[in-house]
Amino acid sequence: MSGYEIFKALINANIKYKDFEWLENNGLSEFEILVSVVLTQNTNWKNVLKALVNLKQANITTLEDLHRLNTQEIVLLIKPSGFYNTKTKYIQNFTQKFFQDFDSFEDFKVQVDREWILSIKGFGQESVDGILNYICKKEVLVVDAYSAKIANYLGCEYQSYDELADFFKKDIAKNQNELNVLLKKECKLYELYQIFHALIVSFCKMHFQGKKLSADGVFILDPLKF
Repeated sequence: MSGYEIFKALINANIKYKDFEWLENNGLSEFEILVSVVLTQNTNWKNVLKALVNLKQANITTLEDLHRLNTQEIVLLIKPSGFYNTKTKYIQNFTQKFFQDFDSFEDFKVQVDREWILSIKGFGQESVDGILNYICKKEVLVVDAYSAKIANYLGCEYQSYDELADFFKKDIAKNQNELNVLLKKECKLYELYQIFHALIVSFCKMHFQGKKLSADGVFILDPLKF
């Protein structure tokens, strides 16, 4: 069993995935996606969107704008996302290091690597992969608590974030053409990883209540069990 088979099963089950704001061309700028990586920690997405609206209404649309704000100004703008004091520190950690090491956002998108982002307090592996995939267009798959739910249900054993990611990435690259046929669109590999992540999140929100899987969810996943 592989991530490719799960991907295919979710496509064939017609799981809706296109409405997430963080997908390409769905309304959020790259700056907003970057900030949301921090804001989404320990809160729900609706609260993140409220904080992003605050930033936009205050004309904070670039890292330069954000970097010019003092601590209290950031706190007030991102307050809807919760844990705002901690998140403000994380944002400031990022912007300070960004302006030390990069000349521009475009330079960052080309040059940044996993180790650079992981070195910043407040950025874990999921956050790193979100930045690399959604902003830098790298061939990286984000895995999260939703991915773990599916893996656990299917009986997949993994010891780390990287092992979970490897499981879900398995066989996707070599079956890229078939997945494009099923999706009825021509996607690059990084785009397929974005779509797969969206499908996983959508499936879990639709079919999992805690650890309990709906009857329709069982019908989709049970044929894939180890």
